[in-house]
Amino acid sequence: MRLIKIIVIPLLLSACQFQPADNNQEPINAEEIQIAKNLIQGAFDDLWAGVDSTKISDYHTDDFIILEHGEIWDNDRIKTYMQGQLAKPDRAKRTNRMEYISIDKYGESIQIAYYNFAEFTRADTLVGKARWLESALAVATKDGWRLKMMHSTRANE
Repeated sequence: MRLIKIIVIPLLLSACQFQPADNNQEPINAEEIQIAKNLIQGAFDDLWAGVDSTKISDYHTDDFIILEHGEIWDNDRIKTYMQGQLAKPDRAKRTNRMEYISIDKYGESIQIAYYNFAEFTRADTLVGKARWLESALAVATKDGWRLKMMHSTRANE
């Protein structure tokens, strides 16, 4: 009986290989890929670097959240952050560059994974660098594609 278990169990396990469920992934075209990249880059250029709260609705849904290092930020918290940044007289200039890992479409949503590299300069002098591993979910809205959710984790240089 023991010999049967030793032979049969591995055979059953190999025959029952995990088969992923149909995830409704759709082909994504070049225009949709560019839309996704523009949403990410634009949000970082206008919101996080430009600290322009009047442009939040250009990039985010009304119920947008970002999971940022164990905290939940919504549009109101982002506005408060921006006010604090704008109050700093010697605020460093932020420049972001993305390296995209994947951009996939699922129905009326696009899932984006990327590395975000930031450089902070003051008077043309580099004063800091940061890197994050991030993901985002963009959804089709009546106003066009908008970010509904992001997740951000600091990554080592």
